[in-house]
Amino acid sequence: MKAVIDTNVVAYLLLGTEAFIDESRACFERVAAPLAPAHWEAELTSVVWMAVRAGVLPAAEGPVRLGLARRLGIESIATTTLCQGSLLRAIESGVSVYDTLFVELAERSGCPLLTFDKALLKAFPDIACRPRDLIDR
Repeated sequence: MKAVIDTNVVAYLLLGTEAFIDESRACFERVAAPLAPAHWEAELTSVVWMAVRAGVLPAAEGPVRLGLARRLGIESIATTTLCQGSLLRAIESGVSVYDTLFVELAERSGCPLLTFDKALLKAFPDIACRPRDLIDR
């Protein structure tokens, strides 16, 4: 199965966030072809940095977690062809361009966007779903 994976799904998995880790893990067990717009890597790096700053992760663990993320097999898709559609979606929905890049990629790829982002789930119910909703299908 192919799906676009939001950065928050990866972050909750790598940080072991109790409320979401099982659902995130099951997502990667079910999705054989994960995709994401290329900026997901910078977003995840920022999340790991914030976790280190907040004392959630030791500094030496940050690069280890990023290495684990690379091994998830997420195909990074350049954002250049996604920007115009993403901008239009952002203007229409009020959801940030950073987030609508995931929506645009999912729409173009003909697959769901797996996310925990409540704004995305509400604004794009035909494209975005929680990982558990896909797993339960």
